[in-house]
Amino acid sequence: MSSLPDDDPIKRSSSEKYDRVGASLRWSQILAAASSIFFGFVLKIAVNPPPYFKLFDNLVLLGALYAVTTATAMFIMPVVYHMIHYQKFDVEKYHLATKKYTLIGIICVMIAMYLGLGLSLNSKLPTEIAYGIASLPFVAIFVWFLTIRLKNTSYETT
Repeated sequence: MSSLPDDDPIKRSSSEKYDRVGASLRWSQILAAASSIFFGFVLKIAVNPPPYFKLFDNLVLLGALYAVTTATAMFIMPVVYHMIHYQKFDVEKYHLATKKYTLIGIICVMIAMYLGLGLSLNSKLPTEIAYGIASLPFVAIFVWFLTIRLKNTSYETT
């Protein structure tokens, strides 16, 4: 056995947990910054809407604004959770909470992006076609995710 602290499995495992916490906090910071920038763009359009916007367009824009606001708040929640529970910090509970907040935030960003893409296409195409085409990237991602998921479960069962 070496006298280096890296060789001690107890110290290594305890520091790995906190490295994972640091990585989770970094992901939350990056996602919060990106969704805040997206919020700025949507807010600018909401404050100065184009003259051809109708009531439906303004409602879609308002929905996108609320979705990106919720996403930004969810991406900030792991930092808030860490600050509130710092004295009695449980790493596993933190990771579960972070996963939940991040999943909600990602879903809200996807909704906001779908509404924004549909809104931009709606200016050139009929409403039904615009929002149908706007859903294609999300359908493609969902199909890709399912194929990966099915491949992983088929490897686990064999």
